[in-house]
Amino acid sequence: MDTGDNTMQYRRFGRTEIQIPVFSLGTMRTMHSWDRDALPPSDSTENLRKTILKAIDLGINHIETARGYGTSEKEIGVALEGIPRD
Repeated sequence: MDTGDNTMQYRRFGRTEIQIPVFSLGTMRTMHSWDRDALPPSDSTENLRKTILKAIDLGINHIETARGYGTSEKEIGVALEGIPRD
């Protein structure tokens, strides 16, 4: 059901005062390889960068990842270069 309100909703994270969105950007499928030493192709990194920028534009400020996601953490780090954040 479309309520017409496209504003991202945020909730307090645990017992902190940190506000996180009700949606996060999951990154398991962004990995290029299970081999953490593998280097992803530049077009893959650029695609991830565009995805991150779109998520930020939509109000998503939480990127979910895990060590078990292969190269995704390394790729996120490269894609975040130059993107202002606090």
